Amino acid sequence: MFFLWQADDQPVFDVKYELNATTPGLANPSVLKLLPLRVSHLCKRSALLQRGNALAAMGREDDAISSYQSISPLIAGEPRCARIDWERHSLFVNIGNSHSRKGNFDGADEQYQAAEKLGEEHVVGGNDKDGKGMISCAKRARAFALKRAGKIDEAKTLLREVIDRQIADNLEEETQKAEEEAAAISEKEAAKALEAEAASN
Repeated sequence: MFFLWQADDQPVFDVKYELNATTPGLANPSVLKLLPLRVSHLCKRSALLQRGNALAAMGREDDAISSYQSISPLIAGEPRCARIDWERHSLFVNIGNSHSRKGNFDGADEQYQAAEKLGEEHVVGGNDKDGKGMISCAKRARAFALKRAGKIDEAKTLLREVIDRQIADNLEEETQKAEEEAAAISEKEAAKALEAEAASN
C-alpha cells in the first residue's frame, strides 16, 4: 500500500515510500487522482530547465541562471533519491556553466562542488553507479570551466582523472559481469549434475 487514507478521503503517503511520480505504484487506478499535480510539477520543472538552456544558448546567462534557480524551490521538499538528485545535480552544473561562460570561475566552481558532493553522498550511502556518474559529470564541467578560465594544465589534469576513473570503473564492471556469468554457468552445471545423479538413482 503506497498511502493511507484519512477520514476525509485525502491521501497521506506512507513514509516508507517516496513521493515520486515515476514510481510504478502510482499508476494504480486508486491513486490516479494524485497524478495531475505531480505531473504538472514535473512538466513545470522540465519547462524551466529547457527555458534556462535556451536562454544560455542565446548568451543570456543571467536570465538562464534565474530560470534554473526558480526550479530549486519546486524540488526542495522532494525525497532524496537518484532521480531527484540527478535533477538537482543538473541545476548545479547548468548554473555553474552559465557562471563559467560569464567569466566567473569562482561562482562556477561553487556549483560544481555542490554537484560533486551529491555524487559523493550517493557513493557513500546510495547508488554507487549514479554517484560516480554525478562526480564525473561535475568534474568534466569543472575541467571545461578551468580551460575557459585559462587554467589549461589544471583542466588537463582533471580530465585525465575523469578518464582514468572511467576506465577503472568500466574494467570493474566488466570483471563483475564476467564473474556473475561464470557463477550462473556453475550453478546450471551443478543443477544438471544433481539431476543426472537423481536420474541414475
